[in-house]
Amino acid sequence: MITAGTLAAKIASFIAGKAATHIGSLALDKRRKACRALTKLYFCVSALDEAGADILVTFEGFRSDSNAFSFPLMNALNNHMHEVAHATNMFVDLGYELEAGLRIIDPALAATCHTLYRGKFDFLLFLSNCISWDRQGEKSKIIVKFPTGKLDEVDLEVPYRESQMALGSGEKVYWPESALDDFRAGFEDVSIEWDDENTARRVHEMLVSQKTALEDARERLRRLLSEKFSVHEILFQSDSHPYR
Repeated sequence: MITAGTLAAKIASFIAGKAATHIGSLALDKRRKACRALTKLYFCVSALDEAGADILVTFEGFRSDSNAFSFPLMNALNNHMHEVAHATNMFVDLGYELEAGLRIIDPALAATCHTLYRGKFDFLLFLSNCISWDRQGEKSKIIVKFPTGKLDEVDLEVPYRESQMALGSGEKVYWPESALDDFRAGFEDVSIEWDDENTARRVHEMLVSQKTALEDARERLRRLLSEKFSVHEILFQSDSHPYR
């Protein structure tokens, strides 16, 4: 999922901003349930951020004696595939609880952010193999699901307002339509070979940009948790699954 880091960061930042205005009005038991989901989201974003950081550190290590991009990047991606898979699995595991937690906070917010859990986690499953080896040809290469930038341009405020209107008018369940629904069109498969400098440079620039976005989302969630919840609510919870 590391190649969708900017989108994940965008959704997480949006959640942090909207949730901050609703937390104070929740009943105590609802606060705990919401807190649990948001805390887990924070750790998901943290895991993704740290996986990206590890890739970049390894990249710089391999590149210390060279100006090349492809060899260091291929080694860095290969060495940290496990961390990327782990971060993706954390988002998958959080799915149902995040949806239920956001519905407690704000049903319109839950509907807007459904990309992270709607259906059978199609979006996350699509990205669970975002970095893979292709050894079928004469030369081994790494295949990366590279974002085209289409999804990053989605204005989440638009589907949020649509959800507010629909749910406010009495609809029981509402899923707003947006470019996020056609997520496969937001990525293209690119291959990096050991001497493919141009593609490697593009992927490296993407990872650097996504690192900045994830750091910002992580900090927004941290501030939300520290300002809106007590230490007891964050760390000492029992029977607080929102979907129970």
